[in-house]
Amino acid sequence: MRALAHPTRIALIEALRLHSTLTATEASSLIGESPTNCAFHLRALARFGFVEEVGAGPGRRRPWRALDVPLAFSDVQDDEQSTAAARALSDVLIRHWLERLQVAQAARHSEPAEWQEALGGSQTVVHASVEEVQEMVADIRAVLGRYDDRLMDVAARPEGSRPVEVLVFAQPYAPRPAAEVEGETPPPPLA
Repeated sequence: MRALAHPTRIALIEALRLHSTLTATEASSLIGESPTNCAFHLRALARFGFVEEVGAGPGRRRPWRALDVPLAFSDVQDDEQSTAAARALSDVLIRHWLERLQVAQAARHSEPAEWQEALGGSQTVVHASVEEVQEMVADIRAVLGRYDDRLMDVAARPEGSRPVEVLVFAQPYAPRPAAEVEGETPPPPLA
């Protein structure tokens, strides 16, 4: 988890999931970091088994590819160090996703009309038990999992397709921060 808790490393893994291979120089132009910085972070990701070098290319060309390692973790851990690492990774990922969401939403009106209609967000509030929330998230992951093969297999992608990010968050619903509600006791934290 500590290996991933860095914005450059997350950006590199995401870039490699969209391209079969990339050199540090190619990745640098995609994510806005220097080739030297990208090479450093690619080597670090390789040490932890997230990417691998795929052989030397012509000249100094050294392509890398992402390994099929699912990014699933929990910040509920048995020890304080693991909990801190998981929380750091979670914080980095949430900032990363929300920044990208803001940029995409600001530019959504430049998309063709059919994409404007297909893309966007929705919000739903449900009353559910822990088990029901776990089931909902598993169901959503199963639906999205039907498209996993297209990530690395260009031939499996239908004509006109493009990468689309789907973010799913399940969180306690609080229409306004508890500190703003005078005289009310905030709900107890979920266990």
